[in-house]
Amino acid sequence: MDSGLQSKNLQVETLQWRHLPLLGACELAPFQTQLQLLALRDSPEQLLHWLLPKRPPAPLALVARESGGPICGVLVAVPTNRRGSCWRLDLLQCLGAASSPLAIASLLLKEALERAPGAISWMARREISDEIGLAALREQGFQPLQQQQIWLLKELGQVESCEAIAEPLELQPLTGSNGALLLQLELTATPSQLRQLQDLRSEDLLDDAQAGSCLLVDRQRHQAVAGARLLRRRWGATTELATELELSLHPGWRQLLGPPLGLLLRQAAAQALPVSIRCDSRNAQGLAWLEQQGAEAISEELVLARSLWRRQELVQAPGLASRTLERIVGQWQPGQRPLPEAMRWD
Repeated sequence: MDSGLQSKNLQVETLQWRHLPLLGACELAPFQTQLQLLALRDSPEQLLHWLLPKRPPAPLALVARESGGPICGVLVAVPTNRRGSCWRLDLLQCLGAASSPLAIASLLLKEALERAPGAISWMARREISDEIGLAALREQGFQPLQQQQIWLLKELGQVESCEAIAEPLELQPLTGSNGALLLQLELTATPSQLRQLQDLRSEDLLDDAQAGSCLLVDRQRHQAVAGARLLRRRWGATTELATELELSLHPGWRQLLGPPLGLLLRQAAAQALPVSIRCDSRNAQGLAWLEQQGAEAISEELVLARSLWRRQELVQAPGLASRTLERIVGQWQPGQRPLPEAMRWD
């Protein structure tokens, strides 16, 4: 048994094969395969990291249980980049009729924050109706950055697209050779505070992309102007049967919001339906466009973050004063004026 944190009768352990028979709760049914793989990988991963210390950190899977009792909570976190500087909370679930779900969730989070090697920042998404999960995250220092709507697209019949893309634009599959263009697009379309927290490089974006992902590239400027990336993650509780599709649109090419972006969406989603798409709740044009394509709004969630860079100044665009991360996060609180940013889908 791990020498994990203990709180009254609760204790936290690394997920192992012996725990799997105890994870029969219906809440975890969509995640059984992933949990089994994580349990089987635990010992080999520890050996590989001992032999290859520069190997990217392995996902972190924890369970909470009462002393001598059943498992009452599960957490899964994964590094978002190869360096392990930023981690993402993929699963935080209290099981059954837990007597104190907030205490369980907080204990799992606290342990994960201490165990994740090299983590400087953390990202998490929770549905706005998940009072327990949001309270546990705030208790551990997470702050809300963004509010998003999740849309589910089951078929392409209503997707409006063009037959071809006009020059100088070209539709290209996402590969290692144009990964740097995707990174430039992501850096342009991502709000500055999220960009700083995630600390992504092109190889990180490619690692999390499935076959079928594609880009719209301006060949004259050698610049990606829009992207549709099929993500490998499948942990979202509301969309466990759907593949996540990340749409990105360069702020200088908003005229593509229509048939050209529809072609990109159709190309990426053709072999991956159903797909879930996240869109910033303030992106009125994007939300209206998704509805016109036949997508269904299924839930709303908050993006939260926690960082050790609280005293580090963020570099703003010319004409904007530098702000600390704390002040930037404060701009997202209710009643505050939002920061200027590009049209953002997720």
